[in-house]
Amino acid sequence: MSPFQKDEGFFTKDWTITLPSRPEPNLKYIRLTPNETAGFERFVEEAASRPAAKSSNTETSPVGLKASFEPGGRMQKMYIESQTQHHALDVFIYLDDRFVGWGAMYEITPPFSKPSVANIGIKLLPEVQGKGLGKTLMQLLLRLSNEVDADIIEAGTMKENASMRAIAKSVGLVESDKINFVPGRGVVADVMFENIERERWRDFDMLVELREKVVELQVSHLNTPLLDN
Repeated sequence: MSPFQKDEGFFTKDWTITLPSRPEPNLKYIRLTPNETAGFERFVEEAASRPAAKSSNTETSPVGLKASFEPGGRMQKMYIESQTQHHALDVFIYLDDRFVGWGAMYEITPPFSKPSVANIGIKLLPEVQGKGLGKTLMQLLLRLSNEVDADIIEAGTMKENASMRAIAKSVGLVESDKINFVPGRGVVADVMFENIERERWRDFDMLVELREKVVELQVSHLNTPLLDN
């Protein structure tokens, strides 16, 4: 088998992805860029202000998205840095002309640390939960994790977040009880999905439309913290 060839275009260009497994004409997975900062911030506010749909369905929102930071600033910083560091990707779900979900991978270890670790996070609006979008977004992020320059891919959540645990298990991830304590933030997870075997997702079927990068920003002033799980 030939070695896997990474495509730097996932970081140096903007893109739209559609999934043959989800052929809805109005469903797209699009790289989140600074052009969408206002829409992303509205999504964070809406997701934080509305309770999740009460359902026993396992495909509900897996990660809580906190609004106690500047999400637009974090995203802009990651977008610019990733063009050369290849350490982060933000994706939003665009359905029926609306921003309904977000997913990301981002390095959580300090620059040049070894081994380097990247975390996966996801959030959906309540009204689209239970439609399989959380699972397909997780599958897409696992495929894209093969492009990220990180040694280890992981995800974490709290034990009471049954939806995240169910989605992770539905794609074959194995959980363990482990406290993840971050100085200055406290306990951010007590269930971890570590050492994810991202290689098995390299053949995930997706159609990618690459576009020329249309955003140029200076980010020396952007020092916002990462998203909390």
